[in-house]
Amino acid sequence: MVEAMGGASIWRDLESVHFVHEWDFVNRPDRYLEHEILDLTGPRSYVTMDSEIYTRIRAYSPEHGYWSVTDNAFTRGSDESLSNALERAPFSIYRLARAIARNEAELSVSFGKREGLPGLPTLQFALGDGEPGGWIILNARKEPVIWATTQYVYVFGPLKRFGNLRVPNWATTSQGLVRYEMVSLTGSPALPDAELFTPPVGADPA
Repeated sequence: MVEAMGGASIWRDLESVHFVHEWDFVNRPDRYLEHEILDLTGPRSYVTMDSEIYTRIRAYSPEHGYWSVTDNAFTRGSDESLSNALERAPFSIYRLARAIARNEAELSVSFGKREGLPGLPTLQFALGDGEPGGWIILNARKEPVIWATTQYVYVFGPLKRFGNLRVPNWATTSQGLVRYEMVSLTGSPALPDAELFTPPVGADPA
């Protein structure tokens, strides 16, 4: 799978990725553009979302918690929001690709089966000896076609090349009612700026 996504030699050295999605929700009149900067070394994410009618910044990290700024209004995320984000973070397909490429000992990978999807190769991912926190179904070319955590299930489109990386060029979830198209993706051997995950000056303390 990692070779299909660009190769272990590429993913092994990445510390972060910056990707752009165009999101389309069936119950929204607008499509919005989302930039996400993902720390591949730990559970940290910084996102901006913009459309003609909506603007939002959202970030989470173990150091600064979960927070957002929607139309200039700061909100501290709930403990549940942070817990959910930290739970699924290690099982992002980008973090998984890096961990597999680096043969990280804390990640265990096993073959399994999904109910209703007999005969399809399924990779299950867990931290240490824990229960699987994510799984991926591969096609005959070893490309990911369905990815899930304990919270979400995404159906992927074909892989598309962005520089040296190959990632799904679109995805759908919620029975197709939510979808995104990948606009761009860039990998970097540098960590994201730590200030991205820090709440704005004057925001409510955690």
